[in-house]
Amino acid sequence: MTPRQQLLWIRRQELLQQSSELRDRLQRHAEGLAPVLRGADRAWSAGLWLRDHPLVPAAALLLLAWRRPRRLLRWGRRGWSAWQLLQRLRAAWTERASELGGLFRR
Repeated sequence: MTPRQQLLWIRRQELLQQSSELRDRLQRHAEGLAPVLRGADRAWSAGLWLRDHPLVPAAALLLLAWRRPRRLLRWGRRGWSAWQLLQRLRAAWTERASELGGLFRR
């Protein structure tokens, strides 16, 4: 092996060691996010299940409308308010992103 090849081999070993240490450090830092990510996975799975079984929430709404119509109206108003807030936030986010877009373009 030539001296240049030896130096390259040593450098490769150093880089492999550094990469391994970085992966270990990333794994340790990500452990704190595990509960949040598990919760997000459960919520996503529940959303997929509801999408595949739309009669279940429809039946629940029908039962609620039959048993407690005032409660359904109250939750309907809350849902409508939340929807409007979401739309306003989305519009503000889009506007702000378009204003800042020029800063990130080359």
